[in-house]
Amino acid sequence: MTTNPLEIARALAGQFTILREIGQGGMGVVYLARDDKLDRPVALKVLPSDSSDTVARERFLREGRTAARLAHPNIVPIYRADEMGGIAFFTMAFVDGESLADRVRDRGPLQPADAVRILREVAWALAYAHARGVVHRDVKPENVLLERATGRALVTDFGIAHTAEGMYGEPKLTQAGAVLGTLQYMSPEQVAGETLDGRSDLYSLGVVAFFMLSGKLPFGDFAGAAVIIAHATRQPPSLRDVASEVPAALARVVDRCLAKNPDDRYATGEALADAFERALTESPALPSAAAVADDRSTRLSETEANAIWRRAAQLQADALRRLESRADLLTQPSSTTSVKPLAASDASSPDDSGYAIAHVVAAAQEAGISNQYVAMAMAERPQSKSGHALAAVDPALGVSERTATLYLGTQERSLAVTHVVEGTPARTLRVLGTVLQQMPYQLKFRETVGAHPLDGGVMVFDLPILSMLARGAPEAVNLYWMGASRQLLARQVQVTLRRLPGDKPRTEVTMTCDLRTGVRRNVRVSQWFAGAVGAVAALGSGILATGPAAAAVVGVGMAAATFAWYRWLYPGVFEKARGEMLNSLVAVGAVVRSEDVFGALTRDTIP
Repeated sequence: MTTNPLEIARALAGQFTILREIGQGGMGVVYLARDDKLDRPVALKVLPSDSSDTVARERFLREGRTAARLAHPNIVPIYRADEMGGIAFFTMAFVDGESLADRVRDRGPLQPADAVRILREVAWALAYAHARGVVHRDVKPENVLLERATGRALVTDFGIAHTAEGMYGEPKLTQAGAVLGTLQYMSPEQVAGETLDGRSDLYSLGVVAFFMLSGKLPFGDFAGAAVIIAHATRQPPSLRDVASEVPAALARVVDRCLAKNPDDRYATGEALADAFERALTESPALPSAAAVADDRSTRLSETEANAIWRRAAQLQADALRRLESRADLLTQPSSTTSVKPLAASDASSPDDSGYAIAHVVAAAQEAGISNQYVAMAMAERPQSKSGHALAAVDPALGVSERTATLYLGTQERSLAVTHVVEGTPARTLRVLGTVLQQMPYQLKFRETVGAHPLDGGVMVFDLPILSMLARGAPEAVNLYWMGASRQLLARQVQVTLRRLPGDKPRTEVTMTCDLRTGVRRNVRVSQWFAGAVGAVAALGSGILATGPAAAAVVGVGMAAATFAWYRWLYPGVFEKARGEMLNSLVAVGAVVRSEDVFGALTRDTIP
């Protein structure tokens, strides 16, 4: 691709403003642009300027015209197809999200229920196109976009779509026997250059389904011409042979899509969508990703639910004030809101009791508390030796809040730092997992609470254990977390990612640390120091002074001075720990920037 963005910007000046490149394909380069006339973001697809082939140029513009005739909720809408200043282009809706290929690459195979929802939407879109004489011919994960806000699947890139000859009065541009498409997703008849109908797209969708549910391709071990031969002559493996956890009913639907003979496949996209739905109902307890995440602790007791609300509100101080003004949300149904904690009688099973996590989250949202802080509060739940959550979600400080604040000089019981990384969430996640788990940070990943980290879930890391000497032999000592881990007795940190809106890919990374576990010890240390110093001073003064009154005054004075010193010291350690956390995130951002120059780094290449 040799299209120069500056050349495009000059040619389209006054109509569109080019913001950044967002993708490339066989038929053009796609940019995020702003429609200056309508003041809205659009995806601008441009034919490479070195493409002088008139047939290719006409095929490119025909893509825009073909897709523009397809008005369906699961097809990316086309706004305009045109030429200006020698630049052939068309504009379409900008889908704020990711491709299906990115989703599987970043998170692995989808849960069956989530995969079925997407596959049905794609099948409906293809059925709509087929009914209008349009065969996509390049159905693949890269051409299925997932809208971030709704999860809706949208089919895009009709660059090599075939319309029935004479359809819409357009000439046929593809020569007989010509093979166009993506090798790993081609149907046998497409490989053979035969006349295609909608069942060819359904074969390709079957390959997509195979990939979504297993993370692999039916003929992934083949390359080049061997892939073409395999699609035409070899029987693909059964999905269950590759991914045994996929329900049998769903695997049978996918296997039928991959039949060599089009007559053995589903006749229409509607029939395939219905088959996916039946497979979902026939398969017992097919989970979605949200259900899998929620299954970590299906029900919460009233004590647990209230403790999570309180802790989440502490992590989001502004929400705490709103929550305190709406105490009825925590104790009884509110006449001002439709969301309330789930009662035992509302449970999905007669044997269930307590609060569903989804309702705990909804109630917190109603109080203005972000999901991020609720997930962090969930991540802080103490675990038993068996790994199950204990009943007490909010561990007692061992001392009253008033006493703790008196001796420690601060009401803070947690730390949170945020850093913006100039990169996509997926890229930031990869680098973060490498950087934070090696020297000097040496965090140890424990689990993800809630959804996948790219969907708002919380990553929980254990802080390294500090040990100075072992059996007289010096050990490597991790001095990096001395403030957080050794002095404040922190045990874990939680990390969340959030994609920031804007023209450039930017990710907000937040690290939070719960410090309540060290409050009791630090109060006791403060009390012990003050008492010990006061006693020693009183004893020394009693020996030198003329009477016990003077000794008592000296002792009390030294105890007060020590007390004041510890009240000054403890908040300072807070700031030291905050710096440790922030610097670790800054290091993640620095490695992302380095990759722009040196390419992707690995655990072994990061200093």
